[in-house]
Amino acid sequence: MSWKRLLISIPLGFLIMIADGLSLMLVNRLYRPGHPPAWMIHAFYYFDAWPLFVTQHIFARPPGDTFGGPTFLAVAAAGVIDLIVFSAIVYALFSWRARRKTRA
Repeated sequence: MSWKRLLISIPLGFLIMIADGLSLMLVNRLYRPGHPPAWMIHAFYYFDAWPLFVTQHIFARPPGDTFGGPTFLAVAAAGVIDLIVFSAIVYALFSWRARRKTRA
């Protein structure tokens, strides 16, 4: 494991999350005054929000709560899971690239 690759892949994983959110905002802006197609919104949203479907069941709201949305812990845990997954993907790509350079 290379610490240098890890310390580079974590901010890049975070930037992937931010870029997805900015892309979603751009798509919404381009379709004004109407609305973009639902499939397009879902593609951008679920790219970042897929862990929330798991974490909102782990950190469920207490019975009788009428708010209805996910808890703060569920959203924070989903963000951490996203960061770990995207950083691992970037780290794997950097490792693959380093192995290819050493063979050539």
